[in-house]
Amino acid sequence: MSRISIRFAVSISLLLLLAGPGMAMHLGPPSDNNGDGTGDPTWRAGCTCHASSPNTGTLVKLAGAPHAYETGQSYTMTLTLEHASNTAGGFFLSTEGVGSFSWSEDQIIRPEKDSGEEATATTTSSGITQSDVTSPAEWTFTWIAPETDDGDVAFWIVGNMVNGDGAPNADDHWNTLSFVVNSPSETTASADQSTRVISSGDHSLFDQEVDAEALEIERQKAVSEAVMDAGVTWFFITLTALLVGAIFQKEILERKYDTGPAHLDRQLAYPEGLRRGLLTIAFALLGLNWLAGGSAAYLWSVAFFCSAWAAYGVYRTILAARTPPTAKDMM
Repeated sequence: MSRISIRFAVSISLLLLLAGPGMAMHLGPPSDNNGDGTGDPTWRAGCTCHASSPNTGTLVKLAGAPHAYETGQSYTMTLTLEHASNTAGGFFLSTEGVGSFSWSEDQIIRPEKDSGEEATATTTSSGITQSDVTSPAEWTFTWIAPETDDGDVAFWIVGNMVNGDGAPNADDHWNTLSFVVNSPSETTASADQSTRVISSGDHSLFDQEVDAEALEIERQKAVSEAVMDAGVTWFFITLTALLVGAIFQKEILERKYDTGPAHLDRQLAYPEGLRRGLLTIAFALLGLNWLAGGSAAYLWSVAFFCSAWAAYGVYRTILAARTPPTAKDMM
């Protein structure tokens, strides 16, 4: 073999050796960040072969996690990764060996590489990863809770969204998500089996699904508030109309039969008129403040009504002071 051929073969071998680890990552990340069992667990350290730190531009979202588990109960979960530009990705999920996982054959999932299990297995008691790069990055699996109460269970998830060039680089972005599923001994698990959606990352980068039920709840709340405001407003409008009508009737009858308020000595009338005048101003200012601040109509309208009522009191006080005293008043 010529010297050129030997150099060419050596160069190709070196390139394959260097590219091999990067190319193999698409079949699932190693169990530790050194890839030889001496590093920190990948599910805790993250995908440091792609970037040194997590990036909130990758949204890691898990749906179907219970607040608390029942022993031996199965929970179906869906893990989704999203990124503004990268569409393909992979993941590593671990519960540190608590419980087990299962999934259907059509899911691109495998047991973690260093578990010693076959890559084609569909159940494992170790962690799980993608069996190949997945686009869109979504996986559905079942977590089976332990048969005995093992305490709170921590879920550790690393999600990595890649640019698809087959090699780790700065265009790949990963993020982490961790949470706890409570132990049955710490809560009534049978009464706390509602599931939840947990996520980590910047939601503002993505178009979120519209929750029709939540929108309907908001609409019903707005309708009930509008009905309440209208009902209270019309109640006070009706009450005001009745009071104003009664006052007008009283004034008309007093003029018709030449009656009026009883005489009030001016020494008593002046402080009484002053008090009612101050109340008129105070309620008017309060109503203006509520009106300018956008408060509910029933607040500022009641304040203005009280101001008008106090002003009417000033008017009646003046009439009483001007009413000539009777013999009874002078005794």
